[in-house]
Order: sequence, then structure tokens, then C-alpha cells
Amino acid sequence: MPKGLAVDEHGNILVADVADARNNRLLVLDPTLTSAREMSVSFDGGLNGPLSLWYDKSRGRLYLGEWWGSRVIIIHHPKHFTATQV
Repeated sequence: MPKGLAVDEHGNILVADVADARNNRLLVLDPTLTSAREMSVSFDGGLNGPLSLWYDKSRGRLYLGEWWGSRVIIIHHPKHFTATQV
């Protein structure tokens, strides 16, 4: 049940999913859709129900909306969606 998608300049697809909101993680799919990885996001308290995404390429910002945390998290100038193997 994906609710948010964002694509970086390399074609990687970041997915916020209702099921994964319970796991407090975001998934990164490669451009060929053959592998999924978990995106590393660390900041105060970590993620709390990530649900919506928007990548503003012109400003170099990734916006993450949370379900339970009731926050909008802004990541400035991500080079690309970095991930670790799931």
C-alpha cells in the first residue's frame, strides 16, 4: 500500500508505505525495480510512521511526512537516496 513516492536524479525510487510505516522505514527501489533496500535516516528520535514523500529537485530537499510523529522532516541536499541492503 504505497502512499508516497519520490525519484532521485539517478532514477532510484523512494517508497513510503503504510505497512512499512509500522516498521519506521523507507524503501529504495533501483531504477530497474529488481532490488529493494532500506533508506538510512537518522535524526532526533528517528522516523515515526513515514507516510508521504516529496523530493524538490530545484531546492535540493526531500520532505518526509509522518503519520504518528505528526512532523514534516526536511532533508537538505541529499546527493541521492542512499540505502542499505534489506
